[in-house]
Amino acid sequence: MPEPSPPNSSLSAATHAPQSAPLRGDLARRRALFGLLVSLVALPASWLLFSQLDRLWPEIVKMEGATFMAAATLLGAAMAVGPLAAAIGFLLAVWFGVDSVYRPRRKASPVLDRAIVGTGLVVWFAPALAALFMVAQALASGRIHFVRPPRDYFLATDPIAFWQGVGFWMIMGALFAFLAWRYWRPRLLPRSTAVD
Repeated sequence: MPEPSPPNSSLSAATHAPQSAPLRGDLARRRALFGLLVSLVALPASWLLFSQLDRLWPEIVKMEGATFMAAATLLGAAMAVGPLAAAIGFLLAVWFGVDSVYRPRRKASPVLDRAIVGTGLVVWFAPALAALFMVAQALASGRIHFVRPPRDYFLATDPIAFWQGVGFWMIMGALFAFLAWRYWRPRLLPRSTAVD
């Protein structure tokens, strides 16, 4: 006859397992913190590197052969990776930070949640605001500027190209705003999303 299992052993294991497992909001918050730390380390390191470039490069030029190649490659890699790591770390911090606000967590932090949501709104709508600023600046000055290829279109001398440029920025602004709103709508207005 098989021995009976100890009472409440499976029940206690089942009750302790969920408590030890981190919730999805807590995991997202940890990822956001890691991304923020990467950004906070990479940003000043990149600034320090670029500010010391005038001093570093003459020292590297004095080297020869494999030493010069290794030092120049390392400097170029650091110049490329540093700002990229800072930007990606910040974006991941905002992404996972916003995700953590709308997922279950063990501890509530309403003040931090509001700050994260506010930062996320600014970051998500920044491209649309930048496009709107370009349109407002063009209308105020009568000139619209494009970087590549570098050209200026004036309302007084080339109105068709000027209004095409304004229309381009308006379309891009509307597209950026629509994409940002599609992301934020289920978070800010969950009831209206459920009805749709």
